Amino acid sequence: MSTILETNEIDGQHREAATASYLAAKERMRKLPVDFGEDAEMMLSNHLMALIKRISENKFIDPIEEEMMNELSDRAWDYAKQVADPLFGEAGIEPDRSEIFLVGTHMEMALAAMAAGVQ
Repeated sequence: MSTILETNEIDGQHREAATASYLAAKERMRKLPVDFGEDAEMMLSNHLMALIKRISENKFIDPIEEEMMNELSDRAWDYAKQVADPLFGEAGIEPDRSEIFLVGTHMEMALAAMAAGVQ
């Protein structure tokens, strides 16, 4: 946990809240019918902490083209929303579609790996 906090430069003032948000997101992730595998789970975990930091700073990625967003399956979108939407809700802001898309790419890769029998 400390590595993820340090990698994402979460300062002492925000560590407790960031950790609580992260652990809640990880719990939502565990409830999904998705096997991420160790490496994919670590990448998603790091991404979630980076997202938590961006939400706390109200600084988001640039908008992603709708054409790219259409590449995600409905299932990946649904899973990404289940994990990430509450992070925005905790901050009292609307979910950012581009940020949700990035979480969804992790879901899509895990779903594809599961379908191919690879982890």
